[in-house]
Amino acid sequence: MKRTILQAAAVMMLVATLTSCGNNQKGNEKTTEDALTANLAQFVATSTTDNPAVYLSLVKSTETDSSMVYVGKSLNDKDTLGLQIEITKDIPGGIFEDGNVNEDKAFQEGAIKFSSIGEESDRFVKAVAVLYEQPVDNGMTDAILEPLVFSSNKMVVDLTGNGTYAFKLFFANSLGEEAEVFAELNLYNRSFKMWAKDAQQYPRILSAFTGGL
Repeated sequence: MKRTILQAAAVMMLVATLTSCGNNQKGNEKTTEDALTANLAQFVATSTTDNPAVYLSLVKSTETDSSMVYVGKSLNDKDTLGLQIEITKDIPGGIFEDGNVNEDKAFQEGAIKFSSIGEESDRFVKAVAVLYEQPVDNGMTDAILEPLVFSSNKMVVDLTGNGTYAFKLFFANSLGEEAEVFAELNLYNRSFKMWAKDAQQYPRILSAFTGGL
């Protein structure tokens, strides 16, 4: 009887410890999210160039079986902009050590996905339209954007580490050829940056993000 009571007590202590650890982890994640959200940078990362990059701070991350789902946010003056960015785990390197393209693994359809988080995403699209000096009537589409992704990396993308990874994205749109966008994921700085291949891509990018397919 005494042994049974001791065993039950041990189980209860283990459950309490695990619950406490889980609560602490959630608390730490919330603290990190709050800190990052309170210190958002402006969304234009390179305003001095003719082809500026758009910057998002990854304020929140959620792991699934096959991906990491990030919420990226930044500021346009005092307005908060945001997107959800889902990145598949272990995207293969697209370039061999000798610099040649790995034709079998370099291109992955939908390895990076973009979706709306509501008003902040609508503001993101409208801010980019002003930046690109392009007209736009709508906010961000409710559809999930799944561009073709080229991994410009020689190694597998490790989302558990602190590495920096480069990609080229090809977005379908209603204006013709795919919109070509370069992207950089910086896990050390918890940031995601995008910039168009050139100014000809601007209307196509906005077409993709507003649902003009």
